[in-house]
Amino acid sequence: MADPQPAADSTPPGGSTAPRPSRAQAFRETLSELTRLDGVRGGLIVTPDGLVITSELPPRFPVEALAALAATLGRELELGASRLERGAFRTALFSADDGTVFVGGSPVGYVTVVADRNVNNEGVRTALGRAVDRLRGTWRTPTV
Repeated sequence: MADPQPAADSTPPGGSTAPRPSRAQAFRETLSELTRLDGVRGGLIVTPDGLVITSELPPRFPVEALAALAATLGRELELGASRLERGAFRTALFSADDGTVFVGGSPVGYVTVVADRNVNNEGVRTALGRAVDRLRGTWRTPTV
């Protein structure tokens, strides 16, 4: 019987052996960062057909209805940008007397943030843009 061969070194270049977080964990962390912003009530990430990937919303919020709204708004924004030959939309906001909804397009679908009416719009848009960029990077990066 032959002696067993030692296993090949599976340490990646640079010596780091820490496991990479799963995409699902990255999605949850990204959304959690957004929901901690001042004036933000909650948020969710949905696929283009409205399937909830992850959500952080107060119990009284209708998750499925918000997911359907987010998918519809996201698809309409994409179609409108395409018709106007403006490229892909990045973020949008919709404001009403009782609050503000932000939508960002990502490779997995739409990141949606529900906030108070008087929220710092520019601060949330900036954070949402960073979140969308993070999701793009997470989606491109292969998981182990």
